[in-house]
Amino acid sequence: MRRSILLVEDEPILRVTLAHDLAEAGYEVTTAADGDEGFGRIRERRFHAALLDLRLPGVDGFKLLKMFKGSNPQGVAIMMTAYGTIHSAVDAMKAGAADYLLKPFPTEELVVLLRGLLVQQVVPASEGEQPTVQRFGDLVFASPKMAAVCDLIATVAPSDATVLIQGETGTGKELAARAIHRHSERRRGPLVSVACAAIQETLMETELFGHEKGAFTGAIRDRQGRFELAHGGSLFLDEVADLGPAVQAKLLRVLQEKEFERVGSSRTLKVDVRLISASRKQLEDEVLAGRMREDLFYRLKVITIRLPPLRERKEDILPLAEHFLEKYRQPLRKKIRGISPEASRYLLGHSWPGNVRELEAAIQRAVTLTKHDALTPEDLSSDNLPAASPEGEVSSHFLNEAVREVERRYLNEVLQSVGGQRMRAARILGISRKTLWKKLKTLGLE
Repeated sequence: MRRSILLVEDEPILRVTLAHDLAEAGYEVTTAADGDEGFGRIRERRFHAALLDLRLPGVDGFKLLKMFKGSNPQGVAIMMTAYGTIHSAVDAMKAGAADYLLKPFPTEELVVLLRGLLVQQVVPASEGEQPTVQRFGDLVFASPKMAAVCDLIATVAPSDATVLIQGETGTGKELAARAIHRHSERRRGPLVSVACAAIQETLMETELFGHEKGAFTGAIRDRQGRFELAHGGSLFLDEVADLGPAVQAKLLRVLQEKEFERVGSSRTLKVDVRLISASRKQLEDEVLAGRMREDLFYRLKVITIRLPPLRERKEDILPLAEHFLEKYRQPLRKKIRGISPEASRYLLGHSWPGNVRELEAAIQRAVTLTKHDALTPEDLSSDNLPAASPEGEVSSHFLNEAVREVERRYLNEVLQSVGGQRMRAARILGISRKTLWKKLKTLGLE
């Protein structure tokens, strides 16, 4: 099926060029030269996606966006502007935009972005239909949400576009980065990973860019940095939001110019590296708080992949549990035939604030300690998971989880309504910022 695209752009040359290139990429394109014409197009029919200029004669881009999403909630909207700021990006996302592009941009970048977003228009399984367990690299899943993520990875991997992976702790951001590299044209080159949160800020510059002998006390020999080691391959920066201002400036230059100098050297080195970064924090919030450069933010988020938390894809819990059971059973040579129905219900009833990492740890512990031929709720109970109730008793665990889920959703709604500004959210909730931070951490939203 050809996907229909509405393009609203007041610059004639850009409108014609984009329409031609999108048609060449296989899309059915309808154009509008101003906001009023775009308004009429949206009233006439539904589109799979809309590319909307922010500043338009007549009805502006934000009003068009709200109208488009109001009449077609499943439609994908991308905002385009030459006057981008992080505030307008946040406003666009809050209004329902899927992404945000700064002019000028390569058409190839737009095509890759569109393909990735459109594959996420997932049709849910029919009632009673059992989801199929699938594997993509090291990712194991059965949910439509993760199927869409893997389709997006497969779409963007062959390009050299910079990718930002966002998601809570334990959702599998590094596994997604590995999948991108393995399915890219750089797969024969190295994949070098850097845990930004684990390296002191004073050491990060030499870690990434290397140093010359004698550059500082203790520099007894030349040392290659991670960028040099990743030449011809990919560099994965985990928790990129934790980089300090000086390193951010140097990282921006590498992304723009593909060159840098080692610490203590004036010799410029060229490098060919595809950058993949990840963060549990919302980078828009970091920019608004002044902790991340806005220009670096736009360089990092050419393509954004969002990994959903495990509580939003419960179809994946049991397939993942079976996968980890097999992974840890074999080395121990234990004859465990599977997971009991009671234990399965037990796993599905937990909210997994630590996501896949927490689930893996729970299964590893259960496999190690169990004396049964199938995992039971007693095997799974620990300090992390609530103790199992005796058979026939009503457990307060499920009530507690229901209350936690309501609280989690409410906090999410409040935070979204204020653009993620925690001080304002705390005032609305009538609690201190410290209390809000503790609640977010407890509920797996930090």
